[in-house]
Amino acid sequence: MAIDWIAEAQRLAYGRRFDEFSSPASGQDSSPTPLPEAQVCEAEAGLGVVFPVEYREYLLRQSAGGAMNRLRRSAAGWGWQGDSSTNYDLLTIAFPHPDSNRAYEDELDARESLEENFPDHDAYQQAWKQWDAVMRGRCSVGD
Repeated sequence: MAIDWIAEAQRLAYGRRFDEFSSPASGQDSSPTPLPEAQVCEAEAGLGVVFPVEYREYLLRQSAGGAMNRLRRSAAGWGWQGDSSTNYDLLTIAFPHPDSNRAYEDELDARESLEENFPDHDAYQQAWKQWDAVMRGRCSVGD
């Protein structure tokens, strides 16, 4: 399956960090030269990821940038030119398999308090508030 790296660059535009990657390099040409294998390996190590085969080939054979943001090293480490808010720490976290999402949602549904299981509305409200508090604790912002 071929990857549309322009679309990938647009997708990545939603996550940026603020440092020297956030502004274009002075005199940067529109198609930086390919990176040597050693720099691609260094970038992968620095970012804590293994690039997809197609992207590695692009970096090694085509360009370190061009239609997409340029991959380069700065004082902040490896990153993409113009990228100012990607949470780079999240790059190392694997995406869960979709089946795990279904299992998690099923578990949440099973734990939810249903009104028909309680003698009155007040008992239901109290149980639902307890369930909601537990869920908020499990899914707090910043996890």
